[in-house]
Amino acid sequence: MLAAVLKRPFTLELEDVPKPTPRGDEVLIKVGACGICGSDVRYFQGKNPWALHTLGVEKPNPPDMILGHEVSGTIVEAGDAKFEDRIGEKVGVIAYKACGRCKFCSEGRHNLCANVLHIGHDEAWGFKPSPGGMAEYCAVWEDKAVRLDWPVSFEEASQLDGLAVSVHAAYRAQVKPGDRVAVIGSGPIGLMILQTVKAFGASEVFAIDIWDKPLDIAQKLGADHTVDSSKEDPVNYILSKTRGWGVEAVVNTVGSPETVVDGLKMLARGGCQVLLAVTSDTVQLNLRLLAGERVLTVSSNNLYPEYYTAVSLLKTGRVEIKPFITHVLPLEEVKEAFRIALNKEEYGALKVVIKP
Repeated sequence: MLAAVLKRPFTLELEDVPKPTPRGDEVLIKVGACGICGSDVRYFQGKNPWALHTLGVEKPNPPDMILGHEVSGTIVEAGDAKFEDRIGEKVGVIAYKACGRCKFCSEGRHNLCANVLHIGHDEAWGFKPSPGGMAEYCAVWEDKAVRLDWPVSFEEASQLDGLAVSVHAAYRAQVKPGDRVAVIGSGPIGLMILQTVKAFGASEVFAIDIWDKPLDIAQKLGADHTVDSSKEDPVNYILSKTRGWGVEAVVNTVGSPETVVDGLKMLARGGCQVLLAVTSDTVQLNLRLLAGERVLTVSSNNLYPEYYTAVSLLKTGRVEIKPFITHVLPLEEVKEAFRIALNKEEYGALKVVIKP
C-alpha cells in the first residue's frame, strides 16, 4: 500500500509498504481521511509532543514513522471472525490504547498512561513502520473503532480526535453554565473548544488570535468577542468587558510564556487556565498571579468516553467542523500538504486534511 513515511526530521517520503494484517483484537480500516494535527507538524520537525506534554520529558522519535492519528474510514477486514459483522462500517478512531495495568489505568485515567500505544507516533508497535493514518490502510483496535451512524463526511469525522481533546479540556477547565471563557489561539482546536464550552453552557466566549482569518471563523461559530492580540491587549479588553472581574476559565492552545502570563492576568478569582500546549521554555511567573485560588494546569489527550461525547456534539450539530477545513489533498501530495500546514498564513490554511 502507499504510505507517507517520515524517515527522519523534515524528510517525508511516499513509499510502498506492507499492508497491515489486523491482529485478533484489530480491524483494518481503509482510510477515508486523515487530518494533519499540530503535533504531526512537530513530529515532522523532529519533536515528540506526546512525551513532552504527557510525561514531561524530551524523547526522540524512531525512524520510519507513518504519521496520522486524526483518522476516519471504513472497516474492510477483521482480525477475528467475531468482528466480521462490522465490515463495511464507517468509523472514527480513538487513536490510543493504554496498557490497562498501571496506576493511572486502574484509576480510569488512561490518558496519563506511560505505556500507551498511539496510532501514528509510537515506537512500541511490533512491526515497522509504526502504523498511522497517512496511508491507504490502517490497522486499529476493534474497540477503538467507533461507528458513525449518520451521513458525516470522512473529512469531518477525522476531526473527532481533536474534538474529544476539546471536550477533555473543557472538563479540565471546569466550565459550568454561565461561565465566561477565553480561548487563546483560534486554530482548529481553539475553534472546537469555543463551540464545546458553548455547548457546556458558557455564557460568553472570547476568541483570541493574531490572525484575522480564524477570528472571522470564530465569530461565525459563536464567539461573543474576537480579539486580535497583535493589535489589542487581550487582558485589558477582557477586563473591560467583564467589569474588571475577568473570566472563569482560560483555555490556552498556544502555551507560550507570554500567553501563559496573560491567561492568568485575565482570570477571575477561583478561575482556571488550562494549557493544551507546553514547551521547554521558562516562564517568569509572579506567584501573586495565582492569588485568589487561581489554577494553572494542563490537559492531556482525552479519556475514552469523551470521544463518544465528541461524536454526539458533531452528530447533533452543536459543533461544526466544515468551516475550518480549508485544504484537502490526496495522499500523493502529502509533501505539499505539510508545506501548507507549516506555512498556514501564506496559504490561508487552518486544517489540512489528506485523503488517500
